[in-house]
Amino acid sequence: MKAKIIFQKIKPGPASREEQRAMARALILRATGKKLAHSQTGRPLAGKAMDVSISHMNDLVCVGLVPKPYRIGVDIERIDVEFDAALFFGPVITRVERVFFRAFCESNNLSLPSGVAVFWSVKEAFFKCLDYDLKPGKIKIAAIAGNGEVKIDCTDEIKDLMAERRLRMCSIKTFFDRKRNYARAIMEEIRS
Repeated sequence: MKAKIIFQKIKPGPASREEQRAMARALILRATGKKLAHSQTGRPLAGKAMDVSISHMNDLVCVGLVPKPYRIGVDIERIDVEFDAALFFGPVITRVERVFFRAFCESNNLSLPSGVAVFWSVKEAFFKCLDYDLKPGKIKIAAIAGNGEVKIDCTDEIKDLMAERRLRMCSIKTFFDRKRNYARAIMEEIRS
């Protein structure tokens, strides 16, 4: 299984939400020949043969596509921002993650706000793939390898939901530079 990830700059400077959404629709139409639709939960749909996920930020749109029976979730976030990172300790960065989080930021020369953006992006991609409300405390990032491969631990609630939906985690990856982070999660729908 190979994911197709498309990044498209819209124009110099920030684009409006409508410009971002229009670009995502155009990218999906170009890649699949299908018009974008949405499920009852808001998940983007592009026909029965492909699964699709969308993320947009300022002047950049990201579309992720995988063939069925796989599912994908993508997210892009700015990491060159400043805010009080401590506000995210608890809701996004769990108590169990804090030691790894601080070591991750230190070893990658990231500010705490930049680290929060990376962790948030990974968790958002996971929950988009699962097609479930974002509940960042329900998964814990245990490791991020040099190649961007992420190891997570899920709560029993999330494990049960994945079993109920017959989903198996394939991979989660994250990539970042000094301006933004990109994360993608891929799961497989297990057939009987």
